[in-house]
Amino acid sequence: MYEPNVIFNVNFLGTVDISCEGTPIVLERNNTTKVNQLFQMLLYYQNGIARDQVIYNLFHNEDIADESNSLRAIVFRLRKALLSLGIPDEDYVYIKRGTYRINPNVKIECDAVQFEELAKKALSSEDVSEQQKLLEQAIELYNGDFLPTLSGYEWVVTTQVRLKKLFDRCLNQLLEMYKVQKDYSSMYNISHKANKLYPYDGWQTFEMEALIEEGNTKDALKLYEDTETLMFEELGVSVSSSMTKQLDKLGEQVKNNTDMISEVKRNLDTSKEDIEGAFYCTYPVFVESYRYIKRVIRRSGQAAWLMLCTITDGKGFALNESDRLDTLADELSEAIRTSARGGDMYARYSNNQFVVLLLDITQEDCVLVQSRINENLSKESRKRYIKYHLAPVNLASAG
Repeated sequence: MYEPNVIFNVNFLGTVDISCEGTPIVLERNNTTKVNQLFQMLLYYQNGIARDQVIYNLFHNEDIADESNSLRAIVFRLRKALLSLGIPDEDYVYIKRGTYRINPNVKIECDAVQFEELAKKALSSEDVSEQQKLLEQAIELYNGDFLPTLSGYEWVVTTQVRLKKLFDRCLNQLLEMYKVQKDYSSMYNISHKANKLYPYDGWQTFEMEALIEEGNTKDALKLYEDTETLMFEELGVSVSSSMTKQLDKLGEQVKNNTDMISEVKRNLDTSKEDIEGAFYCTYPVFVESYRYIKRVIRRSGQAAWLMLCTITDGKGFALNESDRLDTLADELSEAIRTSARGGDMYARYSNNQFVVLLLDITQEDCVLVQSRINENLSKESRKRYIKYHLAPVNLASAG
């Protein structure tokens, strides 16, 4: 084994970034070419990878007449590309007894390999102080999925899943440590990082708990609202029960503070209501508001109407997922906001529908609102894509 005298710095977690002693290594513009795939494979499998496995990883979904000859051609192109970069002159592709690897004369510092080594060492450590130190180092290294530009390839997906499971285990362990230590600042920082990487995995619960424990009620409430919007609009589900418990905890914290009314009012007055027109909210908020408003109008005697706006294909059929649907939905949302009044509210009911609650209005005036919505769409032709349905709010059922 030679003493390494060339160093490759490799980042494969959340990005693809390779350099050699400060010189960026870009072999081909398209990161998914066979040459790039082989190079990245060799950088990750630092102890070598068997020839049969290399062939399988590169060609198993393709009909290649002569896989061995194709592999030889790729190796030749890889060697030629590396020699043209102006890095130290080496035969970087080392082949011995059917095993492929980067030349032993090269040292490879790869974040994915380092993360995996640190994570496994941390999780097996029996020394609490040493374990926490290793967990912190591992979490710092992990910045997203392994080789994200090659997510369609089996060997990459397998590695992604394994490393992600390790990340989850390390993160949970470290979060529990910070909770016991009451180190809520560190708890917030790593859960916030995890939330940015994987917003649908529920790390917001830890993030919210840390904010509450630090007394940051305003940001904790905003995080809950943002998560509620994300979960409903992207997945069509409610927030987790564990996060709802954090909301209850936040309520208890506010209730137990006898001098909070000024802070509550200040938070409410500076909340995100800075535009005119109808009030937009998420559908779960719309449902709760609707239940409350039914009680109010039963007492006041106001008339109220519910209007459903459906985006169609122009022929009366609901429009399904498409780029045009996204464009029309954005336009319709803005048209509703500017066409209804400040006392009205609306929400996205489904991917192609909005529901609007119109207060203190007659059925005839509802038709005028529909006309204004059509007028406020970007093009005259757009109005034929929107279908409207009206229903009175039933005062008798208010409760």
